[in-house]
Amino acid sequence: MEQRMQSIKKNPGNVVRSLLRRLAGITVSVALVAGTLVGTVLVGSDIVQRDNAAVIPVAASLALPVPAASSEGPVRVAVVLGRTGTEAADVLAPYDVLASSGSFSVYTVSQDRAPVQLVGALPVLPTHTFSDIDGGVVAPPDLVVVPAVEEPAGEEEAGTRAWIVRQADRGARILGVCSGSMLLAAAGLLDGHSATSHWSRLKSLRQSNPDVQWVGGQRYVQDGQFTTTAGVSSGVPGALRMVHDFAGPEEAARVGALVGYPGWSVAGSTSVPEQAFAAADAQVGLNAVLPWFRPIVGIGLTDGIGEMDAVATFEAYMVSGAAATVAVAATPSITTRHGMVLLTTPVSAHGPAVDRLVLPGSVAPDARLSVWGSERSIRADVITPGEGRTAFDSALEELPAHAGSATVAATAKFIDYPVEQLDLDTEAHGFRSILLLGVAVLLALGSGALPSLLARLTRRSPARGDLRTSP
Repeated sequence: MEQRMQSIKKNPGNVVRSLLRRLAGITVSVALVAGTLVGTVLVGSDIVQRDNAAVIPVAASLALPVPAASSEGPVRVAVVLGRTGTEAADVLAPYDVLASSGSFSVYTVSQDRAPVQLVGALPVLPTHTFSDIDGGVVAPPDLVVVPAVEEPAGEEEAGTRAWIVRQADRGARILGVCSGSMLLAAAGLLDGHSATSHWSRLKSLRQSNPDVQWVGGQRYVQDGQFTTTAGVSSGVPGALRMVHDFAGPEEAARVGALVGYPGWSVAGSTSVPEQAFAAADAQVGLNAVLPWFRPIVGIGLTDGIGEMDAVATFEAYMVSGAAATVAVAATPSITTRHGMVLLTTPVSAHGPAVDRLVLPGSVAPDARLSVWGSERSIRADVITPGEGRTAFDSALEELPAHAGSATVAATAKFIDYPVEQLDLDTEAHGFRSILLLGVAVLLALGSGALPSLLARLTRRSPARGDLRTSP
């Protein structure tokens, strides 16, 4: 010890340089660990986003069915489709609810006739364009349903915002579903009004749009001609409120019983628990950034399927991150119960490649899907919502066997869906993302240790060279 102190006194510069080298080494190691982890998260997130936005190619020569309005009901409803990726359940679930009443003529509308990609699901063909309505080809809507889009304030959605403003100015009622309120806020329509949105958005919306009175803890909020809903599934009770307002409480009760949204009644409370991110949501968070080795689930669709039946399984898997999904059918497109045309990947001898097949809905699945799966030894699960239950019930109850109950509970929380009525008993656990997290941490620690390892090898190599050249 005394010799070391004397050495330090004699060569203080060497000591400083040694400390600086060590500090630099530690800094480089920490940077490598952090960079590896951040890089893994960024790459994983990009993969998930690309999977959710994957576009089904459509051949120019393909003859597709012509989408039609749900009925000739007196109340006209336009469900908006954006240009930057539109939330699937925000479109199909309210569409199904409103179209289940003969009082409503429901159609989709977009800036042009090109297929519109629904996030995490599949493309839909618009029934009409904005110019159809502006030019008088189609009668203007009494109600406009506004879903969430990927870039609500972006330039690509300028035409969408302007068209919604025109409809509001002429007196149409507006239903903003989930983060569709962001599109309405970006258009300036909610200034001076009370509104709600997905619980995860409210804090940032209060900062970015202070002229709006943002309300939490409500399934939906009505203020004048504007009704806005909370998380994704809240579009269902929001749409039922529109049935009540336009067609009366008896029709709302009838459609509500048909839809089966848990806990809903005509005179029921609109209060819901105020949510926040919690440790229990970690599994879903990991799935969102660590997608490697997750299975691919083919969701088989059949002509005549209900819109909510068609979308619920896509929504469950997209939000949970438990699997990638691909829409499959026996044909390149299917027409839903109420006239929507959805584009699919037709099954064939060459694919698509899926690990499992899910056949949702209350209509009998197309037998060609079952035969195709059987020929390839692909497990096929038929999930049918029971009477008086929504497709979200069956989709969420199918999920725990593959992702664990904790993942399902967090998924239901993110789509604002009640869980008390669900049967989530399972022994399955979502270990895939936890194992991947362990691998990512080990790789990060390994990269952090690399500079130190290289330095040691560099210091040792001259000595070994000396030994080899010694006489």
